[in-house]
Amino acid sequence: MRYKSAIYITITLILSLFSGKVQAQTEESTGERRHIDSAMAISPDYLPTSTAPMPTINFKPLIYKPIDTSIVHISGYDPLLRTENLYQSLGIIGQAHKNMVFDIDHPMGFTWTTLPYPLYFKKMSDLKIYNLETSYTNIDFTYGILNEYSFRATHAQRIRQVNFSVDLDGASNKGYFIHQEINRLSLSAVARYETPKKIYGFVFAYILNHGKFAENGGLENGPEFTDRNPRDTTQTITYDLSSFAVMLSNAKTLINNHTVQLLNYVNIKDKQGRYFGTFSHTFDFNFISSQFTDFDLNDLYYRNRYYVNTDTTNDSIQFYSLANTLQWSNYSPVDTVSGQPYFFRIAGGVRQEYAHLSIPRYSDNSLTLFARTSIRLFKVWEIYGNVSYSLFGYTQNDAMARAGFRFTINQKHRNYLGFEASFSRYAPDYLLSHYCGNNNLWDTLWRKQNVFKAGAYWTIYGYTVGLNFYNLGGYVFLNNEYEPMQTEKATQVVQLRLSAPVRTKHFALDADLALQHSTQKAVTVPLFAGKVSALYRALIFKKRLRFQVGVDLCYNTQYYADGYNPILHQFYAQQIVRTGNYLYVNAHLAIRVKRTSFFVRGGNLLAGLFSFRYITTPGYPMQGRNFEVGVNWKFYD
Repeated sequence: MRYKSAIYITITLILSLFSGKVQAQTEESTGERRHIDSAMAISPDYLPTSTAPMPTINFKPLIYKPIDTSIVHISGYDPLLRTENLYQSLGIIGQAHKNMVFDIDHPMGFTWTTLPYPLYFKKMSDLKIYNLETSYTNIDFTYGILNEYSFRATHAQRIRQVNFSVDLDGASNKGYFIHQEINRLSLSAVARYETPKKIYGFVFAYILNHGKFAENGGLENGPEFTDRNPRDTTQTITYDLSSFAVMLSNAKTLINNHTVQLLNYVNIKDKQGRYFGTFSHTFDFNFISSQFTDFDLNDLYYRNRYYVNTDTTNDSIQFYSLANTLQWSNYSPVDTVSGQPYFFRIAGGVRQEYAHLSIPRYSDNSLTLFARTSIRLFKVWEIYGNVSYSLFGYTQNDAMARAGFRFTINQKHRNYLGFEASFSRYAPDYLLSHYCGNNNLWDTLWRKQNVFKAGAYWTIYGYTVGLNFYNLGGYVFLNNEYEPMQTEKATQVVQLRLSAPVRTKHFALDADLALQHSTQKAVTVPLFAGKVSALYRALIFKKRLRFQVGVDLCYNTQYYADGYNPILHQFYAQQIVRTGNYLYVNAHLAIRVKRTSFFVRGGNLLAGLFSFRYITTPGYPMQGRNFEVGVNWKFYD
């Protein structure tokens, strides 16, 4: 794998050279740009570059936020390590993962499957557009001892009326158990253009997601790993992880995903400059190819179910969709959020989508009508809502509606009170209705799923407490036999969440905590799940070096966490193995010199000291005690 790490380093160096003549300005030469962060503390480490979410079909006025160059989150480069992300995973970075904190938000239109890589495989809603004067570049590289590499390189530049950005990130890991290797790469590019008179503009975006995974199916005997006695020094296999047998020794998954979006818009104005709205056309293309292969098949894992071949499995699927959306709005896709005390925004249109699937074969069109609005009254009330209804094809009679409001108690203290409710009626992912493979076969037309969600929240100075309620009618899920099922009774989930970003001059703490309860076994959640990150930072050596030391804690109560099926790329409900009730402790030391940061991180420091029950997904132990070093470099012209 060393040649791959060399390729990664070469790519990042090429991107840095592409940025042109770099003038890495220090705080001494430019002066500090002071900005109030999320907890009203003073943070001087911001560059004059800001980003806003990519405007997708249901675009909103843009909110640009400055890029933070402080080293608070430097040790959490991998998104699974970030405090706000409470996920179960398969043990190493880059693999499949699932949120422990329940949420469900089905997109408008046809969906073949929902891939289990939400933090690694990018979507259009994950992309950013940049607001900058010249250029901005960021490079991250992390080396995990001894098998892990990860990197990220971002370059954004403005040339006259065009802003464009390129983002490349990936990871390579040989794994710690038998047959656990992963290689992942994501590439995205965004370009935005608008004429000087702001009559015409476009936003173009492209995403490539590539993943190659060695699928070991988890440990063959989980208790052999978890039930060891930490005080028994006679166990010779304590650290020899390659001695544990796995379910699959030859299975592999290859996934490629290409996504393209082109948004063209025209602002309608008369000769006097009066504005009459914006017409926009959005073209979307989405392509997914998935291939799962295995030989010398394990009858125990495949449950002796073979529909094509008993010696080898080669389940290959290709899916693509083409969509065109026409809409009118009384605001532009690139308008920034308004500070006016009153406004009334409306938008509406029609979306045509053609979807094609190879196996099982599916080709059909659908048509979706949609509308949305956003209203501000008396400067303190904001009311919003949207509706959509689909015609024809697999999504016929799908309907979605959402409404909510936010009341500003105190703008200066960022004190808000909000409420939102939504109702969705939609067909499940096509994979759960129709599938044809060597080891799985079904063809069922389920009744529509009905999902109602209501939530209320209160936030002040960035601290947020929220209460959510879900009612899931006809919920479709995979059971322990890897087969789809639909619940007869409605499932309710109640959830209380707390987010607390504490900032003082030298101390910072981030906490994300959740209490949950589900009434049905189809949806299993831990009663409690939470992460806390605390750190101390200071300036040393005559304020020329920024120093930071911190610790991360992660814990969730025991529950029947969903298992994982690599053939279908899906998590499934099970009631056999409990996971949880284990405290994960990480620590890091970071320094920053001018615009370059370095860190050393130790992960799962309690591994093997008290127990070996560090598993979030049944059969897939997390990494034991591990160490990694990393570098982050930001600069701009």
